[in-house]
Amino acid sequence: MSLVVAIGLVGGTAANAAATSVDQDSSTTAGRWHTSEEREQSPAERSAPVSPNRLFSAAAAPANDMLANATKVSSLPFDVSSQPYAGATLEADEPATCRTTDPDVTEYFTEGTRSIWYSFTSPVAQTLTFSGGVNGRESMIVAYASAAMSEVTRISCTETGFRDENHLQAKAGTTYLFQVTDDAYNAGTTDTASLRITSSAPISNLSPATATSVSVPGTVSGSLAKVDNNWYEPYATSCGRGFVTMLGTRWYKYVATNTTGIRVDLRDSYYNADAAVWASNGSTPTSVIACPAQKEGEPAGPGAYDKTQAYADFAVEPGKTYFIQVGGWGFDVGDYELKLSTYQLPLLTLMPTPKITGTAQVGSTLTANPGTWDEGTTLTYQWMRNGGSYISGAKSSTYTVSPADAGTQISVAVTASKPGYSGARKTSAPTAVVSKGVLTSATPTISVSPAVGKTVTAVPGAWGPSPVTFTYQWLRGGASISGATSATYTPVAADAGTRLSVMVTGTKSGYTTKAATSASAVVANGTLTGATPTITGTTKVGSTLTARAGTWAPAPVTLSYQWLRNGVAISGATAGTYKLTSTDKGKRISVRVTGAKAGYTTLSQTSTATAAIG
Repeated sequence: MSLVVAIGLVGGTAANAAATSVDQDSSTTAGRWHTSEEREQSPAERSAPVSPNRLFSAAAAPANDMLANATKVSSLPFDVSSQPYAGATLEADEPATCRTTDPDVTEYFTEGTRSIWYSFTSPVAQTLTFSGGVNGRESMIVAYASAAMSEVTRISCTETGFRDENHLQAKAGTTYLFQVTDDAYNAGTTDTASLRITSSAPISNLSPATATSVSVPGTVSGSLAKVDNNWYEPYATSCGRGFVTMLGTRWYKYVATNTTGIRVDLRDSYYNADAAVWASNGSTPTSVIACPAQKEGEPAGPGAYDKTQAYADFAVEPGKTYFIQVGGWGFDVGDYELKLSTYQLPLLTLMPTPKITGTAQVGSTLTANPGTWDEGTTLTYQWMRNGGSYISGAKSSTYTVSPADAGTQISVAVTASKPGYSGARKTSAPTAVVSKGVLTSATPTISVSPAVGKTVTAVPGAWGPSPVTFTYQWLRGGASISGATSATYTPVAADAGTRLSVMVTGTKSGYTTKAATSASAVVANGTLTGATPTITGTTKVGSTLTARAGTWAPAPVTLSYQWLRNGVAISGATAGTYKLTSTDKGKRISVRVTGAKAGYTTLSQTSTATAAIG
């Protein structure tokens, strides 16, 4: 015969409630081991069907026989006994199972065949401690996570003789269901039930997600007395031993700041505390890396606890997160004291001083030669200038000297790490003072053949390393032309017939300034443009004709005139106007306009001849 008290959760789970530490209780033993016979019975018990609405006696069903009629608990502490139980039944689809686990990870499922219900809505986050049963029968407690009968999920449970009392981390505003159930074998008409519920401050750090951060050195006090000691999966392992020692679990995490050894020490704990240290991916434990050296004992479970061995050492690496799981050895639960301290890791054997190869010049690549270190050592690099000033981002085995390094000396630090050993750091000798870099250059060219009035452009060519800043100086016959410092230049009259070139100067921070000059080219005369002149006036002897020169460029252009009679120059007729004489009668008159400008080739344009002069 067995009694089961089950706790259901309405509207959410009770796991991982954020809270302050629980009241510190003295050491207790959670329960006894199941027997080999019970182990053999567990599979059959687990699979045995339970008939709904089974009636075990002629007594009337209790008022709270159905989940819908659960007795409401209005306040805590709550303690009732001699409650009507005879005639209790199970509803269709009603679970009534307690699952417990021995330290050898063997699971047991005990079935109830009748039940009554209670409910409690927690006004605040708190730890609920519950127990109870059917008078004179073995008892259990289970936890559920839903109000719908077909969807309930157990949270925690007790079983008389194995776990008489258990705990639940309640959330504010959440309703929990308490189911009292037992095996109705030899049920009596006077059977009664009891239920006790008390509360305390909620417990924190019940999972890796809510792990408490710790520092080293440091001491943390805690208790497992009011932790649900039945549920500790999936972290049910301890350093590869063939049994689970971690009954009840509270979690801590430590983020290492440097390479060192850490000791987890539980030797001052009041009860038989155990621990496991986990490596992680930063948020979740991944593998056990250390635990106290307790004895395995019998094949199915732990041996005698040795408090002198209740510590574990492990090496840490900077920036990595480690989880510390504290629990009970065997069935022990109670107060514990967790002390964290550092210890000196062994030194590496091979720790050579690195050397730098390469030219200490801006733009050159330096290489760190670390030498030979212990096998399994991981090396990192940090380049520095002037004996210790870190160069941002310079963490490779090679380094390209930057303009900021000019005039300084470069060194490199090699940091070595190896699991289980103290870290080591060796710094090279500094280089010679970094000299300025040398720019690569090309011979500049002039875009087109130069001529007076025709704009030309300096083409510097490819310089490096890019980017390079350019300045320009145009040269006439090898001498600087005042003010001609742009990338473009328009030759003037003074340039005609001379040789034009351009000097390009490249500059870059950290590099030596460099200049290059183009080949020179003779500046040709410019070319004038002019319109065909026209003549206005009356073509009769005695009248005056006027020459219209039109537009000439580039302005200003000096114009001269020559009047023609039948294409032959008229002596003295060199003004812009001409008065017709009797000699012109019957002849055709035209005018030739000549444009002149310094540095330009002279241009003449002739008008169309007039009609015969009358």
